[in-house]
Amino acid sequence: MDEYIVVVPVDATEINESYRNVVGGAGYFVANNVYSRLVVTEVGGAASYPDLAEHWECLDGGQRWRFALNRHARWHDGRPVTAHDVAYTHLTALANGYHAASFLHGIADITVLGDHLVEYVLHEPNAAFLTQLGNFAATHVLPRHLYEGTDWADNPHNQHPVGSGPFRFAEHVPGERIVLERWDGYWGPPAGVDRVTLLIEPDLDECVRMIADGRAHYAPQDVLTMKRLPLAEGAEHAEVYRERGPGIALLGFNYRQERWSDRRLRLALAHAVDRERLRRFAEPGWSEPWANFLPGSSFAVAEDVTAVGHDAAQAEKLLDEAGYPRDADGWRMSLRLYYMATFDGHGGLAASVAEDLAAVGIRVEHGGLDSETWSRQISGEGDFDLTISGGNMMPDPDITASRLSTGGQRNHLKLSNPEADACYAAARATVDRRERVAHYRRLQEVWARDVSVVPLFWYCIYLLRSDKFFGWADQIDFRVPFWHWGRIRRIAGGED
Repeated sequence: MDEYIVVVPVDATEINESYRNVVGGAGYFVANNVYSRLVVTEVGGAASYPDLAEHWECLDGGQRWRFALNRHARWHDGRPVTAHDVAYTHLTALANGYHAASFLHGIADITVLGDHLVEYVLHEPNAAFLTQLGNFAATHVLPRHLYEGTDWADNPHNQHPVGSGPFRFAEHVPGERIVLERWDGYWGPPAGVDRVTLLIEPDLDECVRMIADGRAHYAPQDVLTMKRLPLAEGAEHAEVYRERGPGIALLGFNYRQERWSDRRLRLALAHAVDRERLRRFAEPGWSEPWANFLPGSSFAVAEDVTAVGHDAAQAEKLLDEAGYPRDADGWRMSLRLYYMATFDGHGGLAASVAEDLAAVGIRVEHGGLDSETWSRQISGEGDFDLTISGGNMMPDPDITASRLSTGGQRNHLKLSNPEADACYAAARATVDRRERVAHYRRLQEVWARDVSVVPLFWYCIYLLRSDKFFGWADQIDFRVPFWHWGRIRRIAGGED
């Protein structure tokens, strides 16, 4: 039996990303392989490829989208996948504000035109709609016959998923492993391995060692970071893959707090940040301190639109003007800065920013939070002052709207800027690439002018993977996401 072993640091809470997301949790990776979406979109490009949808039409200038489903698609229990499953899943997620709703915004209605034909009607044209549908596991389709009439929060199939992907769920031993088995009834290309086993290993160093010495074959991004590269050097059974990240690390403000409405205070912190000190965390050619508001590989990046540079004297002057003088001990204020611990590299950035702010009289307590705590404390309660966060900004900048536009479901900062919102809307409303670039340029100008967020670092994705297998995204033209293993197969002579 051919087994592909993936080592992950965080166990699955549940396996239903359309319901909710635990960043870095094993449930995300399982969902990508057990479930299907309508389309799959490249992380690094703008192309979309069929998944459940065999083909689609863009109608009324992008206000209606019609999808024809693969008639051979079946659920793992043998029932056919239909347009009713698609409409039920996405309408229910929208109605309840579940995780999928973050990537389904703008939908007015979803109409079933036949068992294998479904149409999305949007409130306004959206040229980036396919990006929303295909960029993450969040929009996967659930079996209506197992979810309708239930509360998604406690549906038992969150723990024992029935999907339509290349692998079916076999078992979950909490804290130890999750096992997937190849499903021979899959309607697409058959999986190249018999079994995928996800081993739960909270020690990130040990995760790297397991792949380096051949006990495992792959670990997801954020396990291998630059500081752990020495653990992978000289590995006999694995290779390091590098890819420029699809996003950048941003310093953000808690706009629930009145003080952050003062641009002088935001600008002071932006001037206090010394990006050159972040170069110690960079690998030349792969990661670097970054002052632009989109990654350099984005089709819409405005290369001449940047955040302000380091100027400690100007920061001190602005803090005085904003009403934050130094006290007898030399401090102006105390702030709490958090990052998601899953993104291990953000810890170094947080420490460096805290040192920069201390130099201008701002005492900063900083620390990493696990995904569950982040969801409750940061997104829910708003109990923070500053955050460092990352996330995809590609293939289309519209993917950032749920994080940085008014009312966005993932907008933990509660940032609200009508002018920026108008730029997003204008970019969605046209399919002309040049016009879209112009609207996104204006969006970046607004962010820079208003100091809405502060860009810090364009990071690198490091992946450590076995040299005994073939079929990762970059090896097959990125037509599957990095976290999909349906095309993985052992190479000839690639025995462990």
